[in-house]
Amino acid sequence: MFSFLDTFWSEILYKPIYNLVILTYNITPGPSFGIAIIGLAILIRFIFLYFTLIGYKHEEQLASVKPQMDSIQQDNTLTSKEKLIRVSNITNPLGINPLLASIPLFAQIIFLGVLYQIIQVGIYSGGYDNLYGFVHKPANMNTMFFGIDLAKTNLILAFTAAFILFLERIWEYNQKKDIGKSFAQKWDPLIWPAGSFIILLILPSAKAVFLITSVAFTFIIKGIVHISKPKNALTTGS
Repeated sequence: MFSFLDTFWSEILYKPIYNLVILTYNITPGPSFGIAIIGLAILIRFIFLYFTLIGYKHEEQLASVKPQMDSIQQDNTLTSKEKLIRVSNITNPLGINPLLASIPLFAQIIFLGVLYQIIQVGIYSGGYDNLYGFVHKPANMNTMFFGIDLAKTNLILAFTAAFILFLERIWEYNQKKDIGKSFAQKWDPLIWPAGSFIILLILPSAKAVFLITSVAFTFIIKGIVHISKPKNALTTGS
């Protein structure tokens, strides 16, 4: 079992992503590790953009049927099982699947996990043993980006990433005001940024650059979706 997991991690996850990082680094101006991280963050978000948009669509659908769901939950003549069945009868035809919306998040977490190993081992080992034949071995890895070594922790980048994430979570929180929130969701705008800040204080700042880029991409996509909505939909949702 452990052998399978080790093979899966090294051959299916680490090695392809490691080669993608080095390949991207080689074609950037300089070359620059910082530009490579930004480019890869955008690439990953574009690859999983479909699932992100599906998530936004499901949120709108949930908001539209929330009055019906609230009516069912407030009906004291129904048992918990009956309420669950009736709510499912409303949501199932919409094809709402929370797992689909979570795919981009899982992809980013996996990439960040592999990126940590790449920075800690793959870059400074000097051997580049895991490179594919068509990937050129870099003469040296330039991890400096605007005077900051992305292989080391950086307080300013960690704070910037946490602050931008805080703004994004606030926006997300306000957009979901018509859906209803659990206790954990109400604290979401603080939990994610605070947790990310603490983690980024002990990890290479390349992860902060990745997070900043990813959240900025989210702002752009949400802005485009918001602007593209019909005016009556904007008026109703505000």
